[in-house]
Amino acid sequence: MKTFVITSIILTMALQAANTINAPMALPTTGNVSILQVKSDKELAWVDEQIRAILPARIGVADGYINSLNDPIKYESTKPVLGANGIKLLPPPKLGGMPMLPGMPIVAKVVVEPLRLEGLMNKSALINGKWYHLNDAVRSYTLAEIKPSSILLSGAKGQQLILFISKQNPNIKINTK
Repeated sequence: MKTFVITSIILTMALQAANTINAPMALPTTGNVSILQVKSDKELAWVDEQIRAILPARIGVADGYINSLNDPIKYESTKPVLGANGIKLLPPPKLGGMPMLPGMPIVAKVVVEPLRLEGLMNKSALINGKWYHLNDAVRSYTLAEIKPSSILLSGAKGQQLILFISKQNPNIKINTK
């Protein structure tokens, strides 16, 4: 323990001596806080340049335009719903697309997941997590034919779509006859 204390004191004194010899900056101390003073401002000239660049007032949307906008939240008088403990709760809000600016049309995007054949068993096909049989409707198609590794979907206008199994697990072997 004594050697540790003596070693730490010697290292501390050596570091203080090295700082006083090699220090290009003055290090005045005030209590436990050390204050660094830079000799020249050349090193921080780019900071001053950045500050001058952001000083001019920015022009944005006029306050009159913002005040003329309609409130995007549609308030409806709702009847409270009784919760499990008899506490009155408001129903959850109905979310809908509101235009971002007045006069902007509301455009609803419907994202349709592509059809994926995930599995085949006997005369059934697993498409996007749901099992279908022959002649079942799959979106705008009809399941027309099931083969050992693919299916044939027929559309109303004569279009045909062939789906193949996307991934096969080598550990599972199912024979259909």
